[in-house]
Amino acid sequence: MSRIYVVVPTAVGVGAPDVAKAFYEALKSKISHVGYFSPLQQVGGLLSGMEGNVLMEQVVDTFKVEAADQEVMIVEGLVLEETSRAQKLNEMIVGALDASVVLVSAPKGRTSKQVLDEIEIDAQDFSELKAYVVCCVINDVGSFSADFRNVFSKSSIPVLAFTPQASELGKHWDSALLQKLSETQRERNVTQAEFRSGLIRMARRNLKRIVLPEGAEPRTVKAALVAYERKIAIPVLLAKREDVVAVAERQGIELPLGIEIIEPTEAFAAKYVPLLVELRKEKGMTEELATALLKDPVWVGTMMLKIGEVDGLVSGAVHSTADTVRPALQVIKTAKGVKKISSVFFMCLPTQVLIYGDCAINQNPTAEELAGIAIQSYDTAKAFDLPARVAMLSYSTGISGTGDDVDLVVAATEMVKKSRSDIAIDGPLQYDAATTKSVARIKAPNSPVAGRATVLIFPDLNAGNITYKAVQRSAANVICVGPMLQGLAKPVNDLSRGALVEDIVYTIALTAIQAQSIEG
Repeated sequence: MSRIYVVVPTAVGVGAPDVAKAFYEALKSKISHVGYFSPLQQVGGLLSGMEGNVLMEQVVDTFKVEAADQEVMIVEGLVLEETSRAQKLNEMIVGALDASVVLVSAPKGRTSKQVLDEIEIDAQDFSELKAYVVCCVINDVGSFSADFRNVFSKSSIPVLAFTPQASELGKHWDSALLQKLSETQRERNVTQAEFRSGLIRMARRNLKRIVLPEGAEPRTVKAALVAYERKIAIPVLLAKREDVVAVAERQGIELPLGIEIIEPTEAFAAKYVPLLVELRKEKGMTEELATALLKDPVWVGTMMLKIGEVDGLVSGAVHSTADTVRPALQVIKTAKGVKKISSVFFMCLPTQVLIYGDCAINQNPTAEELAGIAIQSYDTAKAFDLPARVAMLSYSTGISGTGDDVDLVVAATEMVKKSRSDIAIDGPLQYDAATTKSVARIKAPNSPVAGRATVLIFPDLNAGNITYKAVQRSAANVICVGPMLQGLAKPVNDLSRGALVEDIVYTIALTAIQAQSIEG
């Protein structure tokens, strides 16, 4: 499905629901697979009480059921007495579905110029959200149709219909524009809400036990509750029960019995000592050293994962990346055929999901290592049903720059092309050339990925880490999921110490999905 149109009112009482239904009927006469979706009917009961991101996940989930096997979907925009709230929710729905917009207005005592101004202001608002207003419908114009046609002829926004009165909806379509809307194809992005809802849906297919070694950390406790309540995973908290209960009470949380709490005492950890000694004996591991290491809950959780007591591990809200990753490298080790692990962040922008790699693990990768990061990141994108077009980033595009840093990116790009001809890749590319079509047309007009890149590979850890944190903290409504580690034999994932509760929740979901993949 490549065409989604949300019919959005500019105000209360302009007849948008009737326009949406008439538009649906008109398209049905031209193509066979047209669907109709009304968020107010489907999830209206959730509008007042559900947090925005979760609400949009619910909208996407419900929409996908209705949209199965359809070529075109007409979505009825919300009409609420509280106009500002309706506008905000409609903007969120358009963004969540990566939809095009059909605006509906009516004179209601205003001049044609005032109505045009309203339409163009709303179109500009949607444009700033990277949503495109494809046309508008001016309803109930009475005997002033000629005046409205004259004024709107000077606008860049096409008019699908001027209806003299609401009862005549469907009789005044611009047939050429209607035909164009029925035929238009465009590449849709996977949106933030769509990606998040997909993560939750995939995680629920086969619930996995995910151990959280920082079991009494406040954000982790809250995330464990969310993961449990939304049936994302079975959380296992490593901490003293009284500490977890105290943290929960301070946050007003009542912990359900299904959240397992294990106190990682020395007696509990003792059962892992012999195996740890065996696994690391060539490195000089002794019982005394193993006992000391297992005082750290991350080590306990890693050993639980090693022997299959849990399916994945998430840590890092308090611990450093090294503290989280080192035990995994020493006892979980890399997957078969993998030389070196790497990491990616899923950067969930409001209307698109990008993959950034490597922003957490490899400080100064060689050309061969950078090629490996690109290949792992491409495979991750495909595994999570994301478009996979790889840009190898640098401070220069194409042959515009020289020097060792650029040469490294050139070499890595060529290695990927030779070893994996199935990967759409280009480099070196500057960030703007990789992601912005207008810049790409100037700087890299012949590139297969410039302006459309979805997997962005940074030349070193410095560049990657700075960029992801800048985007995470500076851009509005961005959720950063990760870092997700690639290449381990079993899933271990590190958190940023600045992670938000929702970041932890989605990292738990990622880890559960990785565990399913390894099991499969």
